[in-house]
Amino acid sequence: MMNPLATTRLAANLLVTAFGLGLLALYGFTNTISSELVLWLGGLAILGGLSQFIVSVISPRSIRPAWDEMAVATHRGAYQFGYWCAVIGFWLFFFLTQYFETSLKGALLVLGILLICAPSAWMAVAGLRK
Repeated sequence: MMNPLATTRLAANLLVTAFGLGLLALYGFTNTISSELVLWLGGLAILGGLSQFIVSVISPRSIRPAWDEMAVATHRGAYQFGYWCAVIGFWLFFFLTQYFETSLKGALLVLGILLICAPSAWMAVAGLRK
C-alpha cells in the first residue's frame, strides 16, 4: 500500500499524462490546438504539485518513505526523459516546420505539451510498476 504522498503524486502524474495525451491526440486528428488548452495542462500540473505539498503538510510522516532512494532515482530519470523528449521534439519539429507543412504555432504548442507531460509520464509509469 502506498503512503498518501506517493498516492497523490501518482494521481497527479496520471492526470497530467492523460490530459497531455488527449491534447496530443486532438492535435493529431485536427492538426490544431489552442494555447488555452496548454495553459490548462500547465495549471493541472501546478495543482498536482500543490496537492502534493498539501498532503506533505497534512501528513508529514509520509515524506520520508515517499522520498527513498528509488523515488529520488525515478525523479531524476523523469527529468532526464523530459530533457531528451524536448531535445528530440525540438529537432523533429524544426525539420517538420522547415520542410513540410507543419505550422510553427502548432509545433511550439506540442513542444509545450511534451515539456509538461514527459516527466509526469515517466513518474506515472514508474509509480504503476512498483
